Amino acid sequence: MSSHLARFFKFLMSPASILLALCSIVFAAAPAFAQSQAQVKVNFKTALVDKDLNVKPVPKFSLVVQKIDATNATETAVSNMPVTTGFDGTATLNLLPGDYVVKSQQALVFEDKTYEWVVAFKVEAGKELVVELSIDNAKVAKTTSLPKRRVTEEAEMFQELRTGVVTVEGELGHGTGFIVDGQGLIFTNQHVVSSSKEIRVEFDRGHKVEAKLLGEDRDKDLAVLWVNLEACPSCKVLTIATPTLEEPTVVEGEKVFTIGSPLSQSKILTAGIVSKVEKGALISDININPGNSGGPLFNGAGQVVGITTFGEQDSSGPGVSGIIRIEEARELLAKAQLVVKSATARPSAELLPTEPEGAFPLDAIKDKIDVKKFETKPYSADVGKYQVTMITPVLKYYVMEKDRIEAARERSKRNKNGGVEVATEGGTIDKFWNLRNWAEYVGQLRPVVQVLAIPEVKATGKSMFLSLLALGAGAAGGVPMMTPLDLKFKADFYEMTLMCDGKPVTPIQRGKIEYVVPMQSYFKVKNRYTYAGVYTYPADAFDPARCKQLELQVFSEENPTIPDRKLLELKKVQKVWSDFDAYRLQQTTPTTPPVAPANP
Repeated sequence: MSSHLARFFKFLMSPASILLALCSIVFAAAPAFAQSQAQVKVNFKTALVDKDLNVKPVPKFSLVVQKIDATNATETAVSNMPVTTGFDGTATLNLLPGDYVVKSQQALVFEDKTYEWVVAFKVEAGKELVVELSIDNAKVAKTTSLPKRRVTEEAEMFQELRTGVVTVEGELGHGTGFIVDGQGLIFTNQHVVSSSKEIRVEFDRGHKVEAKLLGEDRDKDLAVLWVNLEACPSCKVLTIATPTLEEPTVVEGEKVFTIGSPLSQSKILTAGIVSKVEKGALISDININPGNSGGPLFNGAGQVVGITTFGEQDSSGPGVSGIIRIEEARELLAKAQLVVKSATARPSAELLPTEPEGAFPLDAIKDKIDVKKFETKPYSADVGKYQVTMITPVLKYYVMEKDRIEAARERSKRNKNGGVEVATEGGTIDKFWNLRNWAEYVGQLRPVVQVLAIPEVKATGKSMFLSLLALGAGAAGGVPMMTPLDLKFKADFYEMTLMCDGKPVTPIQRGKIEYVVPMQSYFKVKNRYTYAGVYTYPADAFDPARCKQLELQVFSEENPTIPDRKLLELKKVQKVWSDFDAYRLQQTTPTTPPVAPANP
């Protein structure tokens, strides 16, 4: 054997030769092995057919995919998280070749049945796969549970349209309005803003501005306001319905809805149907409460077709509601748009104070109140011709609780007096209960101070003269007597101002409410009418550390430029401020946030 051949055989038997041979075997087999282990795209498609034979994809449905081991008959999840279908009912997963099973994570409730799936499938190398989950391979069972909750179209539109609806505050009450023009024009009812020196519009909690009255129509009960929408960039301009020859804006029997601020609430959805369509008005069974006035009535397309105006109720049924058709307001809107076009300045976008967040802790009031021993004098002050009361949530609760406890006794007293409680000069009649819409202003325990100014009562000069004349004549004859006095209010309320160290405090709300008292008029009793003032202020306005001196100024209709003035005693201010101790403690005490549910 030659030396070359000997060296060759020696190399074949060496470790290096053996390693090279093994490597060549591995690399030769690698392409085939890699091909068998390549992942395959598997598409899961979940869909059902409804009662009308329409195919309905199942969105956001969770599936669990498991790999089957044939040797020991076990199933292993291929992922720690379930596979979730998209809005089209499909999901995609890349899997290695092998045997698998897909299961529904939980039962699906559809119409009146439940559906569950356990579907086996095989993944082969290089073959894309579609696994369908349908009624054909589902386990189907009748369901006795309640059907799945459905959100109505009105509720869906409410979320979009609510930013175009506002709360309108006039001095005689509040109502609703809605934005109809990008320049900031707002429709409402004329009676909502009637006789108001100042009008305010609240977009939402924390965003309130002053509004300007641009036009009104008393006969149609319509008014147009103007605000600066820079204060609410997210506010939406609502679409006014326009009739065509083919389609009217609304038809009888059509479902309609409104968004309003009834009963001191904010932006409440109310639905109903149109009962009758007339030339200038719509009649509907929709429920209109105080505060809904001036709100938009929407048709099924979310377009404004009317302005809610009044509701009529009696003991025989829920009554009906009257709505002004939006066509009746177009002329007034056009005039207002011309005024805006020629205006040199827009209304102010400065935000006005709003009610603070949170509710007053009722339990703290209950612990503090003793109806039999509670003193009301620290809350009262005489300001010229007016009796002023500073109403805190504590005093408010006392008044309501006292009325509840003494209701039977008071009814008995009124019955003994023939059903009439007569006011006399210097009498102690409870003035709160003669305020007609008291509840609208102070019926809730809100964390604010409401300053109530009620004109005092006096006898007329004529009746005093006649009474003294009769007294003198009677004394001369040996039988002294006085004729009955004719009682009336000393003044009519116009407005008031709270001054903090010489600077006016901007109120949260300015209000005037009708005050009616049956009073003696010579030989008979008659009702006397006037207005009382009720202004809402933040509690901080009565912080002794913030305001060293608080002065209240009350103006009358008879003399609207020269007020009656009164410096509030420090002990009264401190009493008002101390009533909010529990509320301030509640606001500064951290609370544990609620735990979110697993499946909200």
